[in-house]
Amino acid sequence: MEKNRGETNLIKKIKAYLGEHPKQDELLRYLIAGGLTTVLSMVIHYGLCFLMAEKDPFIGGNLIAWVTDTINRATPVQLTIASAVSWVISVLFAFWINRWMVFRPGKAAAGQLLTELAQFAGSRVISFLLFEQGLMHLLKLMGITNVVNRVLVLVFVVVFNYVASKFWVFRKPGGGSETQA
Repeated sequence: MEKNRGETNLIKKIKAYLGEHPKQDELLRYLIAGGLTTVLSMVIHYGLCFLMAEKDPFIGGNLIAWVTDTINRATPVQLTIASAVSWVISVLFAFWINRWMVFRPGKAAAGQLLTELAQFAGSRVISFLLFEQGLMHLLKLMGITNVVNRVLVLVFVVVFNYVASKFWVFRKPGGGSETQA
């Protein structure tokens, strides 16, 4: 019983702290949303690489090693397809979760939503070309495995996308970047 009371007090303290520090609260929400988007992107990307790549038959042994080896056999064309499909699905999910949970710009008319979606998708096109394609292929040429490559690319993508969302897509009228708490 004491443990539950202690956990409840800790949660109250965290909520109080975040209520008093809206920038940290927003950053935490962004990290959660980004984490969910990243997991979705990785599952789709790795899943498609696995489905498209040439596979040796699994005869027993280490299943994780077999799956990883299969993902690493994906060709550059297969990597591009997997990356593009995971990007489209992840961008739609990220727009929704960032608007609803992170930046909370308030209600908007349909035209404003379409403008935000276009800006959001535009910033994601830039990050897709720079990181998801450019950096991905550069790392591949350097001999980095597909699994490690994807993790490195996603780190750059998350940082770039936060800056673009905060200061361009979901900024407040008048050019400010402060969001509602």
